[in-house]
Amino acid sequence: MWIEEHHTKKGIKYKYFERYKDPVTGNNKRVSVTMESNSPQATKLATRLLHEKITKAIDQAQEKATRENTVYFQQVANEWRQFKALSCKLSTDSNNRLTVNKLCEYIQDTPLHDVKAITIEELAHTMYHVQGLSYDYTCKVITTVKSIYRYAKKKCYIEDIRHIEDIELIKKPMTMQELDKKQSKFLDREELKTVLLALHSISPRISLLMEFMSLTGLRIGELLALRVCDYDKANKRVHINGTISQYRQGQAPSRGTPKNIYSVRYVSLNDRCISIIEKLLLENKRLAWDNSYNDQGYIFTNKKGNPYEPQYINKMLRKIHIEGKHLTTHIFRHTHISMLTELGVPLKAIMQRVGHNDPKTTLSVYSHVTESMQDEIIKKLNAI
Repeated sequence: MWIEEHHTKKGIKYKYFERYKDPVTGNNKRVSVTMESNSPQATKLATRLLHEKITKAIDQAQEKATRENTVYFQQVANEWRQFKALSCKLSTDSNNRLTVNKLCEYIQDTPLHDVKAITIEELAHTMYHVQGLSYDYTCKVITTVKSIYRYAKKKCYIEDIRHIEDIELIKKPMTMQELDKKQSKFLDREELKTVLLALHSISPRISLLMEFMSLTGLRIGELLALRVCDYDKANKRVHINGTISQYRQGQAPSRGTPKNIYSVRYVSLNDRCISIIEKLLLENKRLAWDNSYNDQGYIFTNKKGNPYEPQYINKMLRKIHIEGKHLTTHIFRHTHISMLTELGVPLKAIMQRVGHNDPKTTLSVYSHVTESMQDEIIKKLNAI
């Protein structure tokens, strides 16, 4: 023990110090108490107080270590997912479940405190560089890990999470194949006609759905959630205010809130869109004569009255081959933005129509220079 004399406005104070070794980390630490004097009586009292402080600090350190070593990553990860499920969409909860399962498969029976940052970085490295998963998806996995540890800190399962917060993934340079793939996320007008014609021979109703999507840029969930009450024929527009949640086997689809606040919007319709809606509404009325049709007020339904499952539509699209293009429902949304770009529609108007708030999202994903735009550039250069 040692004493330091401090001069304050209220006079001289005496600070008593004592060192001790942390039983968990092995690091040397110290405690202190301040007394009014350095008399034998004060020294004796300071010694007792320092001993009490050291005992309390050691007990807390051991208790903390015991708690952290008995709380396992898998337990906290699942607890976090259940907590998040209370306030997120069904599709988000499903994605969280898959991510947590993947993490728990890699981090088996490990106390939360013993999971090292390098363990997560090695998993991310394997996913991104070895398995070839996308940069965005791998970053989402890292973000999930960080979210789990922030939750654990709030629950007092762990105190220091700086090692987890520092995890990052370095993006590798884009290859020519990836660049080509990025530029192949939309259909030109001839390809669109080919796909819709081929799709019509498989399922005329789905062909109409995809044509409507290519003319409006709606997300597939927004399209399927459209109801008759959302259709404003007089003003030639639809009100986007919901999305179809993920299907569960044996259950009817549920209608949830849109992706974000910017997704709630009115989308103007051209004459062809009006024609498609009117055609489907007429067909739905005819189908309603059959007792097997359950009219729930939706517009884009199958012959049973339920909104189509996106997976089923994608299955139909996989039957059609367009060289260099991966056909999914989302490619029709890309196609719409590509057409608007070709027509010279301002970025702000495109963002409002598709429900984006961040221009980087629109520019990075949807702003493609089409062949016709390239030709127009050459024509203007030749005219100089």
